[in-house]
Amino acid sequence: MKLTYKQTENRPENSFLARQDRLPCIEQNWHFHKELELIYFIKSTGTRYVGNSIGNFAPGELYLIGSNVPHLFKNHKEYYADKLEDEAVDLVVIKFVPDFLGDGFLDLAESKKIQLLFQRANMGLKFSNAASYLVHNYILGLIGNQGLSRVIGLLQILDILSVGENYKTLCSEVITNTYSKNEKDRMGRVITFLTENFDKKIELEEVAAIAYMTPNAFCRYFKKRTLKSFTQYLNEIRLRHACKLLIEGEMQIATVCYQSGFNTLTNFNRQFKNLMKVTPSEYMEKYNKSLMSN
Repeated sequence: MKLTYKQTENRPENSFLARQDRLPCIEQNWHFHKELELIYFIKSTGTRYVGNSIGNFAPGELYLIGSNVPHLFKNHKEYYADKLEDEAVDLVVIKFVPDFLGDGFLDLAESKKIQLLFQRANMGLKFSNAASYLVHNYILGLIGNQGLSRVIGLLQILDILSVGENYKTLCSEVITNTYSKNEKDRMGRVITFLTENFDKKIELEEVAAIAYMTPNAFCRYFKKRTLKSFTQYLNEIRLRHACKLLIEGEMQIATVCYQSGFNTLTNFNRQFKNLMKVTPSEYMEKYNKSLMSN
């Protein structure tokens, strides 16, 4: 799977795209596009890859991805099985170029906070639950809407999201696509392989061969592109999957360890605490307490 450029399927009569997708699963490549993208998950879970960031996504979450920022939202493996219902995924996608209201829009004094929001979106943004709640009806109101009220609706969403620190950045620095054509193909192949095989034993030499590089050259290349070592990046994929299994509560911690691609429970516990700042059992306890308090 290559890192691909996506041309937005916008209609000439509209200044931006807004659509609701109800699907069995998300079918995406590691991709980028010139438009900013608001993604609102009504019903879906999985793993997100935004620039050099890895994490899980869940229903009710809202993301803003900046122009030309490589990203991929991928459902957990069970979504791709035949057992799931036809509409296991329900999400809203809104795509727009920064100057969708004209060249001078972001230079207006009233638009400065939105301009800042767009700049920070180059690091990928995840909004708070409160912010998602505030814009929920506005987002759904864009679907099927036409005329000036459609533009006003998007402006209301952006205005709400730009006020205050109601989001967190996902990437450690500004990430925009600067890959050459060969690098797009190479990075896409690597990320696809890791997302599809993280639960198995993966040797560095195997991944380096996929990238047509020596192991040493691949390690330098990967660190430069993701700002993380190959081992760190792979462990994060595995640990995000482990979090999902722990939340489901159907497996013992030892089983979660091996199902997530770790060979020893000791290493799993150590890596989990390094990333999540709590042990696996403490993570489950905190999650269960949060459910009881809601």
